[in-house]
Amino acid sequence: MKLTSKIKHIAMYATLGVATCTFTSCDEETLQSFTTDDTVLALKEALSIGAQTASENLGQEGGYLNDLAVRIEAPEEVQTIMKLCSSEKGKAVLSAIGAEAFDEENLVTLMNQAAETAAPEAAGIFKTAITGMSISDGEAILFGSEHAATEYLQEKTSASLTKTFGKVVTGTFDQVKVSGRSLNDAWSGFTQYYNKIPNLIQSARNGGTVKRIAVETAFAALKIYDENLYNNVNSIQQVNTNLGEYVTEKALDGLFVKVADKESGIRHNVAERTSDLLKKVFGRLDTNN
Repeated sequence: MKLTSKIKHIAMYATLGVATCTFTSCDEETLQSFTTDDTVLALKEALSIGAQTASENLGQEGGYLNDLAVRIEAPEEVQTIMKLCSSEKGKAVLSAIGAEAFDEENLVTLMNQAAETAAPEAAGIFKTAITGMSISDGEAILFGSEHAATEYLQEKTSASLTKTFGKVVTGTFDQVKVSGRSLNDAWSGFTQYYNKIPNLIQSARNGGTVKRIAVETAFAALKIYDENLYNNVNSIQQVNTNLGEYVTEKALDGLFVKVADKESGIRHNVAERTSDLLKKVFGRLDTNN
């Protein structure tokens, strides 16, 4: 997400505010009721609440796995192999090159469980990032796009959050287990299988005439069945995906989605403004919607 703030005419509001006070004898405190510091503090408070809520909700069992908006799907390499193994045309290719179908139903579950295990630690990591974040134009963010504060947070802190949260995520890879297998075990098993495929394809195509014909016939049938899958398999290379980076990126994406949801709630729902500061600052949006 990139910051795409729609800056309102803040100066106009300030001028109107002063004019109103002039005719109604407002006191000095009222004139200073909306300060830049207030706006920045309110934005940080909203983000902190969003991070805490996201961390708690996604840290529950099934927090990632059962939520299609944030569910971590398998890397492209895994999806290619699973599609290959789930169709008769794909199985024919595997048979022709001398490979058995790969069965790893638990990989997606394990990745999501790893993210869920790490999520409770995200609140503190986010809080540190939010507290130290310098917001250069709080007014522009306040009167900006639907998720302007979250987008600003993501733009300014993604690199540091990835590094810090990444250590927490990868630390879960041996903790989460399904049927006695950890995520590291499952990924190791997949990569060993996957990395054999290019060599098996090359070896089969360099084999005797009967072998070559069988391989090309199987690939031709696969191309007719699913050309995209054919292209992926026909050009397959050894997997270099860093699973830690992949799961961390997807887990953070999910957290930002939920932070953005909370920001939206605070912007539009008075009941979600749980402090006087939030009511005062975000209440300014109510008269401009």
